[in-house]
Amino acid sequence: MVKGRMLNVIKYLEKHKETGYRQIAEAMDETTRAIRYDIDKINDELSLQKLPLIEKLPKGKLKVPESLDLSIFLEDNEFVFSAKERIKILRLMILFDTTNLNIRKLSEILQVSRRSIQNDIEEIQQELEEDDIYLEYKNGFYLIEKSKKSYEVRSKEIRSHIKTLYKTHLTTTYEAYIKNLIYKMFLPVDLNELFLWIDGLLKKTGWIFSDQTYKWYVANICTFTWYMIKEKDLPEHEWGKTGEIGDSLKDYEKCIGKTLDHKQSEILAGFEKYTNKYVHLEVTDNLINIADLTQMLIDKMQERLRIDFKQDGVLIKGLLNHLGPMVDRIKGNVQLHDDVSQFIPDEYQYVYVALKEILRKDKLLAHMTENEEIYLAMYFIGSLRRMQKNSYMNVLLICGFGYGTTVVVKDALLNSYQVFVKKSISAYQVKHFTDWEDIDVVISTVDVELPVDKPFARVNVIFNQDDYIKLDLLGLQKRNVLTNYFAIERRLDFLNDEDKHRVMAVIKEELGYKEVKMPRKFKTLSDLLGVDDIKCVKQIDDWKDAVKASTDILKHHGNDGDRYCENVIEGIEVRGFYSVTDEVFALLHGSENAGIQVSCMSLLISEQPVRFGEKEVNLIFCLASRDKKEHIPVVTRLMRMVSRTDLIKDLKECRTPEDAMAVIRRCEKEVEQHAANH
Repeated sequence: MVKGRMLNVIKYLEKHKETGYRQIAEAMDETTRAIRYDIDKINDELSLQKLPLIEKLPKGKLKVPESLDLSIFLEDNEFVFSAKERIKILRLMILFDTTNLNIRKLSEILQVSRRSIQNDIEEIQQELEEDDIYLEYKNGFYLIEKSKKSYEVRSKEIRSHIKTLYKTHLTTTYEAYIKNLIYKMFLPVDLNELFLWIDGLLKKTGWIFSDQTYKWYVANICTFTWYMIKEKDLPEHEWGKTGEIGDSLKDYEKCIGKTLDHKQSEILAGFEKYTNKYVHLEVTDNLINIADLTQMLIDKMQERLRIDFKQDGVLIKGLLNHLGPMVDRIKGNVQLHDDVSQFIPDEYQYVYVALKEILRKDKLLAHMTENEEIYLAMYFIGSLRRMQKNSYMNVLLICGFGYGTTVVVKDALLNSYQVFVKKSISAYQVKHFTDWEDIDVVISTVDVELPVDKPFARVNVIFNQDDYIKLDLLGLQKRNVLTNYFAIERRLDFLNDEDKHRVMAVIKEELGYKEVKMPRKFKTLSDLLGVDDIKCVKQIDDWKDAVKASTDILKHHGNDGDRYCENVIEGIEVRGFYSVTDEVFALLHGSENAGIQVSCMSLLISEQPVRFGEKEVNLIFCLASRDKKEHIPVVTRLMRMVSRTDLIKDLKECRTPEDAMAVIRRCEKEVEQHAANH
């Protein structure tokens, strides 16, 4: 009889008439040696039945004869799974459905002895006992769960089968059995409907997941659903984060045929918080903590590696985006299980080691898993690569034709490339030059022999096309408008923001950059919010009217206020009023692709409180950002102003935009002074 893995090989051969040992092995995650064994056994069975054999061709190729109908093997319902597959099947039964854990029946279904089934169960028992989950027998099997790890164990088990559950074309009998088993475990819930609900929710909310965290998210929804339909209590300590999903909750309750209480609905919505997606803004002090954590990591890595990470805005934005979900995962004991150790190239291991030393000294981050550490290290490695690609090179310029020609060559280099000309010397001075350690490349207008091994290019005084090619081959990076502009801007930090802006405007025009739009860095509330962006009113009866009034203000910046209004309202209807802090303020926001051309913000001050569901506020900020991250420093500053000044109290008393703007500027200065003193 054809058994287990051999049956899977036959199913593969039925679809792929011409294939090879290696292709089958890769498809089934087996060794080619095992596949060769199976092919020999299958041919033995074919020979006994006097049927054509599978042809073995050169170079490990296989061919199924046209006259051979392999389906005769598949018509027999008696099949056997491999030992590894049996373990997975039994583990699912033990964790989710012990009522079907009948040794006699399983022996018949899996076509192995009862002793084999008992041995498999004992092996699984030993694994589960490490998580304080015990399988007992008394007139039938049942589980004793002595710790709160059981939810995580079940979620991890479901996660390992997500790929199979989403497959429409199953390639093996094992996959078909597993999928059918899991679908039965969730009855009366139809998992197809649940998956449609999940995908619909993600589309509505715009949440973005990596492949790994998507599997984690789906597995948690499935496990949570199983707990609901089995009416099992959820372990209390698992839920570090809660959230809201708005009207989608009703669709979920309809899908599972159960009504959730308030705590359960918060837990269901909170699963998205642990993922490394682009998170929606949350009006909490958590954003301040993440900004402080970002600054700490950058400062410590800068100090340890002596690399100016602060100049890399991409790194800062990336960490702000990553650290919030990462901290939530640490607090919620959420594990990332993919093997990512290969992500760190050997030449950057020192970055990973330095980061680990820093993390070990932090009370919270000391509990990170190795995978979390590696993911975090990748941000700093990426920053290093960006800076190496765009870094300035130190040049020794050799020119023996006098001061005038030296200036011509030097200016050509500085205007065209990102370089520092460390020194200009004549050819005869080369033998006396000693500071070679500070030199990256040597550029000369004359033939010269160097006493050390350094990258070298011989060029003309007036560069021609060949000279530019030589310089490019040296690794010199071309200068650009933004490089010049930002280099100057960094050197004007001794000026206040207003004077710095005026000086840069003049420089921009004098350098010929008047028509070039420079990306602006938004740091403070007043960077996005001006007097014309503030409106004071007596009363607004409906929260949708408040949204309309707020988004209308954004129109004078060239944004599509009507489209943005619809987007904001739609987001609130999906996710609820999570961005409204009762009796403090609302921070409305929509998608960056909903008609936003210019990043800006509006402030609506109402003398009478505006109701958002059960919440009331007098102050309504509306944020419009061109991307998912550029507003984060501004929102962080706003949170600091709320927590460390009388911003909210004083703004409520304002009756003119001018008064409100004065309050904002005063509170900004208070926060700056506080930062300077600490």
